[in-house]
Amino acid sequence: MENLLEVDELSLYFGEPYVVNEYITITLPKIGEVVKYGERQYYSMIQTITAIPSDMKSQLFDMGLDWTQVEDFQLFMMLAPTLPKDKTYILFGDLDFQAMRPFQNKQNGAVVLRNPDTGAVIDELAYGKISSYLCSAHNLTKKVEKAANEFTKKFMIEEDRQKIAYNQKQPYKSFLRPLISAVKCRMGYTLDYVKNMGLYEFMDDLNRLQVIVNADALLQGSYSGMVDTSKIPKKNFDWCRSIEK
Repeated sequence: MENLLEVDELSLYFGEPYVVNEYITITLPKIGEVVKYGERQYYSMIQTITAIPSDMKSQLFDMGLDWTQVEDFQLFMMLAPTLPKDKTYILFGDLDFQAMRPFQNKQNGAVVLRNPDTGAVIDELAYGKISSYLCSAHNLTKKVEKAANEFTKKFMIEEDRQKIAYNQKQPYKSFLRPLISAVKCRMGYTLDYVKNMGLYEFMDDLNRLQVIVNADALLQGSYSGMVDTSKIPKKNFDWCRSIEK
């Protein structure tokens, strides 16, 4: 399954639609579309779709479930009904998560989500593709957490509950605004130019800009004799190098 979950970063950069299966295609939005949709709502939706049990320790506990015993796809099937079509259209178009129901495959016993009207299906492989693609597109890393014993498990649940309560009290701060402002000021982009950039394209360009600035600073320092280049990896001077995520 590993190869099937690999994401083509070049297609991602150019904003090409990502075909999950015959029923599901993901199209990443442009910056302007995220602004129009609502930045906070957009990232909240992304977090819901890509959530794993470790992200929801206390919520699952309150439902009588042990997060360490819940599979990622099981959690997704639980969260799918909370994703109305008017919220997911920006990524999935006409796909309706709320119309999907659990069905058991009689041949292998696997449970899948299926829309009885359209035939659209999300099985564990399709879910893996969706999650892997969205994590790559938004630079998200899944953090799987386990507990060594019951005491540690209870502590982690309470810690999660406190973190949620704290975050709910904090005013929302835009994630994109300072990044857009920085790129505009540094590169001289107009707002209209940025609005028409793909979300992944913009974030990748921002990372590339940081690499270029750092490489230029190292080169200037080496020419002036202010930097001991013998202790700096040669790749750090190459602003065309691959960016490590």
